[in-house]
Amino acid sequence: MPLIAVCAVWAVFWGSWSALLPAIKLELGVSAGDLGLALSAVPVGALPAMALTGRLARGRERAALMVTTTLFALSVACVGLAGSLWQLAAALLVVGATSGALDIALNLTAGRVERETGRRLFQPVHAAFPVGVIVAAPATGLARSLGYGVGTVLAAIAVITVVTSLSVLALPMGHVAAEPSAHADRRGLWGLAVVLGALAACVLIIENSVEQ
Repeated sequence: MPLIAVCAVWAVFWGSWSALLPAIKLELGVSAGDLGLALSAVPVGALPAMALTGRLARGRERAALMVTTTLFALSVACVGLAGSLWQLAAALLVVGATSGALDIALNLTAGRVERETGRRLFQPVHAAFPVGVIVAAPATGLARSLGYGVGTVLAAIAVITVVTSLSVLALPMGHVAAEPSAHADRRGLWGLAVVLGALAACVLIIENSVEQ
């Protein structure tokens, strides 16, 4: 349940964000092109953070998931404080980084719990994301119609996310012995990794732009 809860609250922001975009555009008084430029900061921030988290979180998955979820909540609150286009772009760069880090930490943690318990967890955990988006988007529209501002909605999501991060402490995770390091020659794989990484980066940026 903690993993499902984290994935669901992660999705709550993105579902709410979709519903808040028109209000953010109106409040900042920016054009569609300028808003699109600011939104491109999300995948730009996500890519390096995902690569870094994958290296740092291995063996300390639960702590990494708690930290990334909390940092994601703080970045969400920062978006609500943005009063100009450049502030929004900077906040979204951090949101992209923390969201990407949360994505990797969540998958690493789910994989470790699967190995330790023998249960299949990826399907129910990731199923929580679309459900969270579907629930959050109309709920945000309702909150807006009741007079709640963008900052208030984002602050509420940030608080919910921080509280949810505490549930990760309930994950029963044992000790995993360190894997033997493999120092085989991997230089031949680096070229392939760079090519595939660049291709994946392009796909992610295009996908994110179309979604926004």
